[in-house]
Amino acid sequence: MLAFELERPRSLQEAISILEKFGSRAMPKAGGTDLLMWMKDRLVTPEVVVDLSLIPDLAGVNLSKDGLRIGAMATCTEVLESAAVEDHFPALRDACLSHSDWLIRNRATVVGNVCSAVPSGDVMPALYCYDATIRIVGPRGERSIPINKFILGPRKKDMIAGEIVTHVFLPLPEGKSSGCYLKLGRRNALDLAQVGVACVAIDGKNGREYRLAYGAVAPTPVRALEAEKALQGIKAPDDAILEKVSALAKEAVKPISDVRAGVEYRLAMVGELTKRAIDTCVERLKEE
Repeated sequence: MLAFELERPRSLQEAISILEKFGSRAMPKAGGTDLLMWMKDRLVTPEVVVDLSLIPDLAGVNLSKDGLRIGAMATCTEVLESAAVEDHFPALRDACLSHSDWLIRNRATVVGNVCSAVPSGDVMPALYCYDATIRIVGPRGERSIPINKFILGPRKKDMIAGEIVTHVFLPLPEGKSSGCYLKLGRRNALDLAQVGVACVAIDGKNGREYRLAYGAVAPTPVRALEAEKALQGIKAPDDAILEKVSALAKEAVKPISDVRAGVEYRLAMVGELTKRAIDTCVERLKEE
């Protein structure tokens, strides 16, 4: 690994000043589980690493009447163990539980997983389903951006030099809801997803609404909007509906062949996991 300087600011303003001063030569670090591996492989070569762990404003998982705030330093373990997440955002809980193993989850952060912008990131499909908003501060002030606008491509995101993601915000589902995240990998732990499927079902004012999002099958996570429309208002989808939705989900994604899986296999698994995820959400709503 290349040598680097470590800065440990104690406030957001101090961190922003350091990042702005060094520009492209500096990178922020939350949990560091991706950054340090990339540095080891020389995929990135920052001269300055800015550790954000001492900044109080970036900590915590907090529920308000409007929604859930996940601070930039909140680990996957903190999120999955949160009662608020278990009660209101179960697809995110499943996604955090699917991320690596317990040792890495104690260091890796949800916001870090988002900022890495890797197509196979586990938490992003769930955040897409929950209409998450990314909150950013920087030299030009504060701004908020929907997660689907924030992620631009593999390891690409809408940020400029000096900016820091302070937290992710998830609005509360408007009605009784359930959710799940299903991940297909070559082994049960410490493996990137071949396909990741998040599903959320909400009994709202206009009947039951479904949301479906996919990871590892396109340059960015994607929502299957036409598949969601086909499910609108249906409380118990039959086999014919599930087949139709499965086909529409396959049309929404653009998988590639790589060392983990081929295009045909990924498409087949998108269809199969879509049906399983919908069935899981329907059953969880019955249990509640």
